[in-house]
Amino acid sequence: MKTYEYWRGRATGEIWAVKMLDGVVVGCCGPLEPHECEEEFLKALDYSPEGATWTEAHRDGYDLYEPVKV
Repeated sequence: MKTYEYWRGRATGEIWAVKMLDGVVVGCCGPLEPHECEEEFLKALDYSPEGATWTEAHRDGYDLYEPVKV
């Protein structure tokens, strides 16, 4: 099952979009600006497998980011 989320790095504050397959990170996109983070964009972003393994291994350094609706 594919899922998509926005994550914010605890150390950097950078926002990344992540694509997961069965709960494992398989793609990343970012860093993104807060105004670029909208729920309807998540599936359409250009995800790269580069960095996915590192992100998965360090997922405890991220928090789920919920875009603010204006």
